[in-house]
Amino acid sequence: MSDAPPAPGSPPGTEARHLLSADLDAARSFMGLSRGWWSGSTARQAWFWTLALASMILINVGVNVMMNGWHGWFFNALERKDAAAASMAMAAFPLIVVAAAAVGVMILKTRETLQVHWRKWLSAKLIDLWVDKRRFQRLGPSGLEPANPEYRIADDVRWATEPLVDFAIGLLAAIITVVTFVGILWGIGGSLTLGSGDGAVTIPAYLVLAAILYGIAVSALMLLVGRRLPQHYARRNESEAKFRFSLMRLRDSADAIAIGNGQFSERKAIGQTYDTLAARWLAVIAERAKLTWITNGSSALVPVVPLLLAAPKYLSGEMTLGSVVQVAAAFVQVQIAFNWILENFMRIAEWLASARRVNDLAEAIDHLEALPEESRASPRTIAGAGGALVVHDLVLKDRDGRTLAGPLTFDLKPGESLYLGSLGAEAASALLRALADQWSWGSGIVARDPEARIGAAAQRMRWAEARLGEVLAGPGPELRLDADQMRAVLSRVGLGHLSERLGETANWDNVLSEGERQRLAFARLHLAAPEIVLIDDALHALDEADAAVLFADLRASLPAAMLVTAGGSAVLETSASRTLDTGKALPQRVVRSSAGPVRSRKAGTG
Repeated sequence: MSDAPPAPGSPPGTEARHLLSADLDAARSFMGLSRGWWSGSTARQAWFWTLALASMILINVGVNVMMNGWHGWFFNALERKDAAAASMAMAAFPLIVVAAAAVGVMILKTRETLQVHWRKWLSAKLIDLWVDKRRFQRLGPSGLEPANPEYRIADDVRWATEPLVDFAIGLLAAIITVVTFVGILWGIGGSLTLGSGDGAVTIPAYLVLAAILYGIAVSALMLLVGRRLPQHYARRNESEAKFRFSLMRLRDSADAIAIGNGQFSERKAIGQTYDTLAARWLAVIAERAKLTWITNGSSALVPVVPLLLAAPKYLSGEMTLGSVVQVAAAFVQVQIAFNWILENFMRIAEWLASARRVNDLAEAIDHLEALPEESRASPRTIAGAGGALVVHDLVLKDRDGRTLAGPLTFDLKPGESLYLGSLGAEAASALLRALADQWSWGSGIVARDPEARIGAAAQRMRWAEARLGEVLAGPGPELRLDADQMRAVLSRVGLGHLSERLGETANWDNVLSEGERQRLAFARLHLAAPEIVLIDDALHALDEADAAVLFADLRASLPAAMLVTAGGSAVLETSASRTLDTGKALPQRVVRSSAGPVRSRKAGTG
């Protein structure tokens, strides 16, 4: 979907038609994305709350009609000075108020419940699409990723679902109100005759015609003046997301920024981001100010217009005071309903901006999967035999297409360990991820048992905020672990002081020191007992003696596991049974064993 403006010199009205077409496309795309809530496994829940809300709206219009009839009853009684009728009207009024309040409460409950469930469904769908097949990792390098996808899921989904429910309520109520109160205007207002004799002109249902013409004129003016507002909202929301991201980056990278004395440049960058945000906010304010001229002027004019139109018939005795008040109230209701777009234009503009941002993320994911095979070449993981880990002609590239290493070919049998040697930190990390089927750039084959459990310990482990016991259990199928097992392993890796905090929920990335996080990663490996262990510089925060004890204990705990390690720790290199050397000065790839270099039968095979 393209939002590009029309070319200069286009015929008058082309820009407005283009903007309207783009808005309609955005609305259709969003509804296509989210309609599964009403047709999938959640259909019963969705339709229950949808129909309950529609029923409450119908009842609410009925209450408004009752209120309109009460105005005629009460003011006619006042005009006749009929104390009995006025007293009855006053006695009935509290019942109408209670009914209106009760219906309002039910509309609130059904509306907000529907909004919460719909947002939950759509957020889950987008998160699944984003996370599945590592698209969160692959989107950036593909050039398709829209800015701040996490903001689109967290905030834009909310702003794209909640107002839409309100719009649906307003539109349904507006249609029913127009039909109902136009009947009242027609029945009570009747026709208006201008002039006398042969030159008399009779306007049938003149109040109805006046209400419709007034509504069309104001709505058209609103659309014309505010046609650019959705684009301004979209740019503002994008800047809001960038500003939030820059602040999050400052917090998440606090140590690196502080060590490099980079706070001044970061402050300057944040200031520039906010300057852009402020400029876009001011553009929105300028557009809204134009619309406010119309909304405020119309608000002052609407209550007066029906009184002016009904005055001639009242002065001639054709209408009672109660009828005048009743048609005035009905005229206002018709205007409120007919000018639904007028009253909600700003919110519609905000909704369209958020809907576009949600659509962009979903479309980027669709386009990612539609890329030709050669444009998304990546290492392939296939099922291997004999429990071995086999790598064949593996070429590793970075996100920009630069070759990091390769072609690499080697195999590893149960109980063996391989140190990645001089491969380089960046290439070694890429290789470890490729072995776990978590690297998306390059070519070649990794063959391993598809049922083999893989455990990893990295230099910087990241865990979601959770109970310590859940962090220890690790990802994947839940391990059947009891507290005693966890306490024993924590003591084993030197974290006995955490034994009594298994049920505590915290952001352990921030609570624990770097050395403690690395020990915790080894505790997870002990408990998970994986067949393949990948260690990426996960001992650098510990002194060599502690690192040696920790690694030796892990090797003794998992004697049949295949270990692939990388990093600057001497413990990892001396403990490995083999070392992978890229052999920069050699014509062939070499795997060096503890007995010395072993030339493989095939280039790079150990």
